Amino acid sequence: MNPGDDSRSEQSKVHLVTGGAGMLGRAIVSQLLERGKRVRIIDIEPAKNDRAEIIVGDIRDAAAVRRACEGVDTVFHTAAAVWDPKLPPGIYEETNVKGTQIIIDTCLQLGIPRLVYSGTLDVVLDGKHGHRLADESVPYPSDVKKMNRYAYSKMLGEQAVIKANGPTFATCSLRLVGMYGPGDKYHLPNVIKIAKSGIRLRLGDGKAQFNHVFSGNAAHAHVLAAEHLWPGSPVAGQVYFINDHDTGNFFTFMDPFLEALGLRGPKIAIPYRVAYALAWLVERFTSKSNFNRFSVYSTCVDSTFVHDKATRDFGYQPRYSAEEAFKITLEWLKTQKF
Repeated sequence: MNPGDDSRSEQSKVHLVTGGAGMLGRAIVSQLLERGKRVRIIDIEPAKNDRAEIIVGDIRDAAAVRRACEGVDTVFHTAAAVWDPKLPPGIYEETNVKGTQIIIDTCLQLGIPRLVYSGTLDVVLDGKHGHRLADESVPYPSDVKKMNRYAYSKMLGEQAVIKANGPTFATCSLRLVGMYGPGDKYHLPNVIKIAKSGIRLRLGDGKAQFNHVFSGNAAHAHVLAAEHLWPGSPVAGQVYFINDHDTGNFFTFMDPFLEALGLRGPKIAIPYRVAYALAWLVERFTSKSNFNRFSVYSTCVDSTFVHDKATRDFGYQPRYSAEEAFKITLEWLKTQKF
């Protein structure tokens, strides 16, 4: 921590985790408690943790956010409306843009010194070009709004967070790649449901490379970033990609989970251009299908990044090995009904 930080003891400082009932939020809460921190959670769902203070509330509600932020030293802002074609389009702006601004404004009003924002790699995807082992110099695409409203809202949220960084308020954004782990509601559950349906199709020729990050490693990055974050520190005002270990094809990564669950993974490949054209046709008739151009692009085009900057600035390295992450996730999957 900054040697010039206030004199309050570490035990007296409150760490707020927005979205603390979610996959990432739960992992952050667990690691903070492991370090002896006082933790408060705000989420629209009641979190299950008898060692943390729980507030059931919506980040779109300024009064609820202020109540959650009273006496807080550090905010981990993980709450978000995650991409789902079935959600109403306006939910992304309301939650990821306006909700994030409420968090920022409340931090400034109450003099909270630091905010760690959970971002996403999607903010640099343009729906056309791929990225292989790219770093934070990759610019925001000019047409991200047209491609994906979720990504656009997360870009605006990230920009607001970084803009708010200043002499008394330190902020940073951690751009997470495809995340998985206990509590996953999107990646693995969707793959499992498709496998159980008997659909044997996979998108692309299997050559596209993708990053993943285990939720425990993503949480570790958040905790480390906060420990190195104060006004004027190297971390303040910065964005960072956070990923795990080796890169690989999306379907190749998922196959071992399916095999361990006794399921058959998809084997019949649909070429990228064919899948993209089919997705365009699907979008013409419905906006609520998981099969759309953005999902095809995200699966069939290289999308890999490096976390060298995070290693340099706050010492991030994956806390859990690939084998440990697989075992923990598989044990959780076996307790679920999909």
